[in-house]
Amino acid sequence: MSQQENVVDLFALGQTCFDRFLREFAAYGLEADPGIELRQGNGVLCYYSLEDRHIYLSVPDFSRPVGKLQALFLRSLLGCDSDEDLFRFLGLFLSHIIAHELAHHYRHRYGLFGDSPWQEEQIANKLSVAVVKHRLSPEEKAFAKSFLRRAIETLAAKMEAKNIAVDSYYSVLHALNVSGQVGVADFENIELLQTALGVESEEFLKGSGHLSDEVEQRLTQRGDLIESIDHEYTSDQIKYIYYHVGWLYLDLTSRETEYVDEFARNYLNFKFELLPPPEPYTEAPDEKAIQACFKASQLSQPRSETAGRYFYKRYRSLLLAKMQSVELTMAAHNDRLKREVKLILENWSSDATDTLDYIAQLAPAKLRHLFPHLIADHLEPDLSPADHLPAETDRRLWAHVVNGAADEAATNTLHRLALLDRTDIYRGLPVEVLLKLIACFSLVRLAPGEPVIWQNERNDDVYILIEGKLEVLIDQAGQPTKVGEIHPNEIFGEIAFFTEDPRYATVRAVEPSKCYVLTDADLQLLAYDHPPILMQMAGVLAKRLAAVYNTTHNETV
Repeated sequence: MSQQENVVDLFALGQTCFDRFLREFAAYGLEADPGIELRQGNGVLCYYSLEDRHIYLSVPDFSRPVGKLQALFLRSLLGCDSDEDLFRFLGLFLSHIIAHELAHHYRHRYGLFGDSPWQEEQIANKLSVAVVKHRLSPEEKAFAKSFLRRAIETLAAKMEAKNIAVDSYYSVLHALNVSGQVGVADFENIELLQTALGVESEEFLKGSGHLSDEVEQRLTQRGDLIESIDHEYTSDQIKYIYYHVGWLYLDLTSRETEYVDEFARNYLNFKFELLPPPEPYTEAPDEKAIQACFKASQLSQPRSETAGRYFYKRYRSLLLAKMQSVELTMAAHNDRLKREVKLILENWSSDATDTLDYIAQLAPAKLRHLFPHLIADHLEPDLSPADHLPAETDRRLWAHVVNGAADEAATNTLHRLALLDRTDIYRGLPVEVLLKLIACFSLVRLAPGEPVIWQNERNDDVYILIEGKLEVLIDQAGQPTKVGEIHPNEIFGEIAFFTEDPRYATVRAVEPSKCYVLTDADLQLLAYDHPPILMQMAGVLAKRLAAVYNTTHNETV
């Protein structure tokens, strides 16, 4: 194949990526300008034009002398030994470049493109990582990292300032973790604190004693560095390329996984309508509110099993809150029950006898008629749930399920709750927790053959398959060997969440599939507030491992 044919193929590959991403992003609700085009550009850069709203891709054109000079310039700049390595790298990362520029377009189209070039570049990289990183095979990633390390060394030798790509990366924490200056345990702790408290990781790192004096000094100068990037962003071409090469290397090496749906929410202000969790009780619930939730459970059950479970769980939580507000008949059990009432609330399954039946024996006589085995006989005949349900979410779900009121948030909420009701891990959690959980979901769409997890890579997120079919593969002697399948309503990825070890298997789609993902940080925060999440996850995981052991042991025997 001639050099000219190589160049044409590269632009054609860019056009293919451009067309595919427009369709893929549209499936997530991201709509581009109807007339947007990928056009041939001049020079060695790819850019989005804020003036005409098109993307311009430049690749070396060997049919012209200037094209040969551009290729030589790129090879020299990136420390590349041959045209083949350069073309292989460009072939792999044209998709990254195109997705990056499309992110600029979406930000511009939705009126969110800001005044800081540095910030817009970091945001755009998140979308490109979401669609590129998980699609690269381990071999492709290894080649890319080797190429980028060499390019970083070559570019750094041409510049006075070193480490500016690390110091200007959107996440100092991830950059220092990749470079080995912050260990995995410290990384996890600081990430959790950052998410929980809304404080930038630099504040935890400064003066922590975990960093060298030189790195501490660089941290204090980070703001000045970012300001200088904004001021002279494209004026120094070597620095410009160095930033992007360094940031791309950190993106590929970082533990973090990005998702298109998450990008749309965080950086395009897309809102997925859901009902909010009810407010915590600040005083003893009204008796009629308890009865209303129980009656709502009975009346909604024939129309929606999920709604029936929702209202029964609400009834339980109100009754237990009522119990906490009164003296128990057996004083010796008072403090203990109040301590353990949350655990009782968060470990209920409709498949077993309700623990409330036992707690009734400790309840004051004036409350016993509210417990499951008696309440149906004491309901006021004319009690209207709509008039006494205590929270907005309760009333909207009731109106939607029983009265047929159109409510997008109620529809979406019931759909997601129904998915969790079908999982063995989350089914028993109270709705107050489940409503927090479903608000953290990000949707992941997978084409046939597309991986979501790679063996030996670090990714601690947990997934729920909601549509399609996935296969589980383990590398054996260099060959992927199928060891299992994942079907709708099954959860996967929880082993790495607990162990923080690299993934033990590759998971990829067999057919068009959809998953919900719970990120490691979100799930950890919920688990700290609601420990039964961890208990139930661990219990299910133990059963699965036992089943695998028994199967293997029986086969061996």
